[in-house]
Order: sequence, then C-alpha cells, then structure tokens
Amino acid sequence: MPETVGDRLVRGDKGKGLDALGKLFGAIVGGFYRLPGTRVIKDLLHGTALLRHPLHPAVTDAVVGGYTVVAALDLVYLFQRDATLSKATDIALLVSLLFALVAVLSGYTDWNDTYGNERRLGIFHGTLMSLTTIGYVVSLALRVGGGPREPAIYLALVLWVIVAATAHLGGEMVFGFGTGVNRHAWSAIPSKWQKIAIEAATLQDRKPVRVELKNGFTVMVVRVDTEIAAIGAVCTHAGGPLDEGELVGRDRRDIKCPWHASVFSVRTGRALHGPATMDEPRFETRVGPDGMLEVRSLSPGH
Repeated sequence: MPETVGDRLVRGDKGKGLDALGKLFGAIVGGFYRLPGTRVIKDLLHGTALLRHPLHPAVTDAVVGGYTVVAALDLVYLFQRDATLSKATDIALLVSLLFALVAVLSGYTDWNDTYGNERRLGIFHGTLMSLTTIGYVVSLALRVGGGPREPAIYLALVLWVIVAATAHLGGEMVFGFGTGVNRHAWSAIPSKWQKIAIEAATLQDRKPVRVELKNGFTVMVVRVDTEIAAIGAVCTHAGGPLDEGELVGRDRRDIKCPWHASVFSVRTGRALHGPATMDEPRFETRVGPDGMLEVRSLSPGH
C-alpha cells in the first residue's frame, strides 16, 4: 500500500513526540467518560444515540464550509470595502464556531477509542483543529470589538489555509486508517440457510460461541434462556471479537465488545452504545433434523 502523508508524519520516532500529548488528552477524555451519567453524552457525540452514523464527519463538513464562506466574504470585503458584509460575515463565523465546538468534542470522543499510529495522527489533527478554533474565536472578538477589521480578516485567512490542510489529515484518518468505517462494509453475508458445526443442545446459556460460515464470514451465536440468537462476530467499530465480550444490560441480553466497550443487542444486532454506530448483521436461527444449528441472514442488503 502506498505511504500517505499521515503515515510519514506519525510513523516510528517521528510520531513519538505525539504520544505524551495523546496520554494527556486520553487521561482527560477517558477520565470524563468514567464519570457517572456521561454515557449518554458519549453516545450522542459518537452518533450512536440519534444519527446511527458517526457525528464527527457530519459536523466537520459544516465547519469547513462555514469557514470557507467567511474566507470568501472577507476577500470580497478587502476588495470592495463593503461594510454591509460585516454583519453577515460575523454571523457566519459565529455559527461556524458553534459547529466547531461540537466537532472538537465529538472528534476527541471518537479519537479516544483509537490506538497506535492512528491515535498519533488523530491527536495531531485534533490539536491543530483545536488551535484553529481558538484562533477563530480571537478573530471574532477582534471583529466585534469595534477596531479595524483587517487584523481579524488576515488572521482568519491564514487559519483557513491551516484548516484546509488539517481537514486533509482528518480524511486520512478515515481513508488511510479506516477510522469509523463499518467493519462489515465489504462482507459477503450468505442469505440462504447454512448449517454450522454446533449442536443446539450443547449451547450453554449466555456463553457466546464464534463460528465461521462457508465463505469465511464469522457469526457469534449465543443462547439466552430458551432463545438462540446470532449476529456478526466482528465489532462494526474496530473489528473487536464480540464472542470474547461479556453479556450486559437488563437480563444480560446485550454483548459488550472487549476492545472499546461498544454494546450490541444480541437479538437485533442494534448498536446500543458507542463508539460503534453501525448495527451488526443479524441472523435467523433454527435447529435442523439432526440437531445441528442453522443460520440465515436477516440483514437487509445482504
């Protein structure tokens, strides 16, 4: 695979200087989410609670677009000196900063569940974006402070260039490291009934088992009371082995990923708690005449 800009920035000794910064921010973010009652905030910022899709990329589009509008209006002002543009520009910048706040919070929330060079690139990207956000706050303060607008405009134009470069690094997080990408996106899930090498009678209550289908797709099978449920065995967030997780929730009917603590319903495959935002493929189960378990995909599109 060709080396990317992000790879060159964070690999080996070049990225070691980012580890201390990562530990600092990791302690802050991780410490906050260990506080009672913060799980709902985490799920909202991941996008699990409402969007069922990562929140961070959605709001960053608004941020970059808003800053671009501000840059365009600032350039028009410098050439035309049209004072009527000032109020519109200030409002656009204020709205962009509100989106930026959500982007920063959701970005650090997502980043805290990364590791290795992905984590290094993420903290580099996040730190630059945080600093540019502070810079834009300064620019807005200068604009509404009653003094000349030129210093605020020149600052914002420089910041826009930094934002464009830093947004590119955010793109490399997704396209280079696969951050936030559904781990089943390219999986071929059999839609027909398929016998698996498990006797239904041997399944122990709430003891997940991992099985591999004929095409290599892995399924987690678990008996919950009298029901046998089956969903994908690979966490949609980062590929963690769900069959090695623990059953949690009311009546222990949900599975928690052992890597980053995403929680899925074993009955429906629904992502209940982040960082995962995508549901697991789910399967119908039945017991064949020979007592062996059979499964069939119930996930639309597969």
